[in-house]
Amino acid sequence: MKTNSGGNYYDQDIKLVSIYGNNLLSVKFGNGKNQYDKFFDRYNDVTQVRAFFKQNEAYLNRDFWRNIPNIESATRQVIKEAQNLELLLDELYHNTLKNLTPDLDSHFKWLNGEFKNTYEYIPVKSYGTDRPSLLRLYAIKLKDNMYVITGGGIKLGDTIQNSPKLKGTALQEIRRVRDHLICSYSD
Repeated sequence: MKTNSGGNYYDQDIKLVSIYGNNLLSVKFGNGKNQYDKFFDRYNDVTQVRAFFKQNEAYLNRDFWRNIPNIESATRQVIKEAQNLELLLDELYHNTLKNLTPDLDSHFKWLNGEFKNTYEYIPVKSYGTDRPSLLRLYAIKLKDNMYVITGGGIKLGDTIQNSPKLKGTALQEIRRVRDHLICSYSD
């Protein structure tokens, strides 16, 4: 890694790959799959999703998730959300190309917290299609209707920090990719 004048790090293990033209990109760490493909592979896999909920069943007993009665219901919801979200992103991309709304900008929402006053390489989130949504897909907004997917997961807590799996990865991946983008494209 090297630093730029702002102290941000260029990360040679980060590559950007196209998902939908230049409008929706995904980060790829090292030689593995890109984050977009990893997200949708993981959350379309019944075995992985069910195992996640078995490991984190106590979170489903919280009042907020009272409409999801058991692990099987939660698993079905995540699979459905993942399938619908993938279709929605495809639709939003095509709307973006045609200058129609809803487009990608109308879908992604600012990520608050430490990034609240960020105006360059803005961290954003995408919700799954159900309400309340179990899935979050995280990205960085490059400019109007241009995003880089950084990761995502099942959000069971009131914050990323209170959600199993996300608390150990989501913010770190966002910071890592954002630092890389700032170092690579801002000087």
